[in-house]
Amino acid sequence: MFSKSPMRHAALTGSLALALSSGASADLSIAGRVVTLNGEPLVGAMVSLRTSDAHAGADVISVFTGPSGRFEFPERVGGVASLEVRSLKYRPLEPIGALDRDTSDLTIVVEPRLNQADVAPASAWLASAGDRAQKAYFVRDCIGCHQVPAPEVRRYAGLIAGVDNADPAVVRQQSWESIVKYMNYVSAWEFGRASPDGAPEPGPVYSVSGGGQVATFMAEHFVGAMDEIDGYDYGAPLIVNEKTVIKEYEVSGPNAIREAVLLPETNELWAADVSSNRMYAIDVATGRQRYLEVPAEGDVGPHSLFRDADDTLWITPFFDSVVSHYDPRDETWKTWATTSVDGKPIGIHDLSFGAEHELMTDKKGRIWYSDIGNNGVGYLDPATGKAKSFPAPEVPGRTGRNPALYGLVMTSDRGHIWYSQLGIGVVGSFDVNAEQFDEPVELASIDAGPRRLTINDDDIMYAALYGTGQLLAFDTKSRKQVGLYDLPDTGSAPYAATWDPVRKVVWIPTSNGDVIYRFDPQSKTFGVLPLPRQGAFLRMVDIDRATGMLITSYANIVQFVHGPRMVLMIDPGDGAYGRPAVAEERR
Repeated sequence: MFSKSPMRHAALTGSLALALSSGASADLSIAGRVVTLNGEPLVGAMVSLRTSDAHAGADVISVFTGPSGRFEFPERVGGVASLEVRSLKYRPLEPIGALDRDTSDLTIVVEPRLNQADVAPASAWLASAGDRAQKAYFVRDCIGCHQVPAPEVRRYAGLIAGVDNADPAVVRQQSWESIVKYMNYVSAWEFGRASPDGAPEPGPVYSVSGGGQVATFMAEHFVGAMDEIDGYDYGAPLIVNEKTVIKEYEVSGPNAIREAVLLPETNELWAADVSSNRMYAIDVATGRQRYLEVPAEGDVGPHSLFRDADDTLWITPFFDSVVSHYDPRDETWKTWATTSVDGKPIGIHDLSFGAEHELMTDKKGRIWYSDIGNNGVGYLDPATGKAKSFPAPEVPGRTGRNPALYGLVMTSDRGHIWYSQLGIGVVGSFDVNAEQFDEPVELASIDAGPRRLTINDDDIMYAALYGTGQLLAFDTKSRKQVGLYDLPDTGSAPYAATWDPVRKVVWIPTSNGDVIYRFDPQSKTFGVLPLPRQGAFLRMVDIDRATGMLITSYANIVQFVHGPRMVLMIDPGDGAYGRPAVAEERR
């Protein structure tokens, strides 16, 4: 018997659980159909089963119905705790009863859903909240750790609505101002815990800088019980089919896991816990979990993960300016402590990578990084340990804010790095040979919020615009914008973009929309891949080079905020990589 997460039996969010036999322990093969009240097939519905402790592998497995409404789980399941159907517009009519034997003829009948509050993403409540500029400022400044308005936020709005007062508007303003102060306190506590003098200071990204403006926005738009909503639509076609499979692995808490990658050498999913020095490793076949400590003194807070071409792992820190490298072949670590020229700690965020989404060095073997703490870029020479930072110049007309130099990619000639400045709506480049900045590019909105970047084979850079809910396409050779596209839901807070070198598409994980978008540069169209639960705060998506599986995680921070802590493996079911995307095949 092996051990899994103690959170395994937490209820799936957002749909009616269907009762199954508690004594069902034998391996079961499960399939069936989902139909409406008049017998018509429901296409694209998600069917999720939560496994019991008797099952090796993922904690939750989700599949989708095809054109005939049929679904089938790709593997036999040993021990089923619950089965659910999830759809924006329909809900199960009634439980299906006990399931203690193989079945391929389940029929699940659904009825129209009148209230989407249990399945709609947080972004649904922002659809009519304020004008575009107001919403962009709110998203960029407020949604960095968890979704807003998440269920607990909506419950708080209901409590405010229940206050008996002559002036409800005053009560709302004061109540939301208190929440903003509390959020900044939590941010200061979490991200200041590694401060040398022990004095907590808000982090450069995760505090609410415009607290009054944010509180006013919520007081104006988060009104009443906020327990009902209808009419929400994904806004683009679903890209799922009967071969799409989502596997979720819960990570033992408490934690604040951030990003995740799959290392084929060990057949393990690796996730960084920014609230500790831990790296979690999850065996995809058995579900067994272990953790390793980054071997560095003090708080590191492993943050961003980057695969190397040899399937080793590079890790950037929240604290202590320590870059780490882990080799799974012999389980060895190497770390580099870096400081800026003036001796200040370096806030390393991203490392340089290219179209393959793998670590990329310049021609001198130097790894380049974004320095979010000092608004600069810099390099680490892993051979010598030398590090050097270059502060970015001010952008006239966009001063007075924390610019927060954030995302980073490298061009194919290894001669330039491109970066984003989250706080001021700017992207720019740095000549690594001349060691100087080029002219920055100002985006139309100062609150556009460019976060994580990606770059394709032709050096077209894509930037997820967190605030405005858009995708930027920029030709780094001609230094011209070649596209700016509204996402299907502009309140979904796109956190990153990842180029898929085989499918030739861009994958866009969202923080506030419970979906991953796929953008096709040829047709200029979006598709939607829905996720199995609310609170699906995503930050990065990695792509397994062998199978084309999408690897990501629910990355709600800090460790005691609400939200799932899970690592995901997603097979889109398109067969683009020419082989089934089943990691167990590597065994």
